[in-house]
Amino acid sequence: MTVDQFLPRQIVRPQLEKSSARRAAGLPEPGERRRLREQWGLTTRQVAMAFGVTPATVRSWECGRTAPRGVRREAYRRFLAGLAQHNAVDVPGSAGPRPAPPVPPKAGPQKAVPQKAVPPSPPPPARVVGRVDPVPPGRVRRLRVLGAAACAWSLAALWVILTCPPPL
Repeated sequence: MTVDQFLPRQIVRPQLEKSSARRAAGLPEPGERRRLREQWGLTTRQVAMAFGVTPATVRSWECGRTAPRGVRREAYRRFLAGLAQHNAVDVPGSAGPRPAPPVPPKAGPQKAVPQKAVPPSPPPPARVVGRVDPVPPGRVRRLRVLGAAACAWSLAALWVILTCPPPL
């Protein structure tokens, strides 16, 4: 037995403030995360597919209930930093600075130049970071053993039912 078992949890492991833990991770505040996503017109489903999680997980990240861990945390941080960096440049429908309007051509005779119709390019496939919550091998093994045991007990019960004479 150790002394730590008798001490309250606050003494053994003092809890950090959530905001300082978030700042240490380099993630923006939860409200800012949602604002950036919505400003770019992305849905929670699109972001979830890109990171290999469910839309509910993305909503949880955005309201501050949870935060991504491990590789996803770093990828999500870079994703949000990219959205923030390109905030006012390419955002469709943003009220940020826009490039100067094109200068109208000078008046005079102009030749009509036929242009080839270019078909629109297909959208790029959604990127998935890693596999979507894989089942650990130990759990798969336990489920297989459990299934085999259930099958064996079912066969044993069937054998008893078929071979035993009915009661008189």
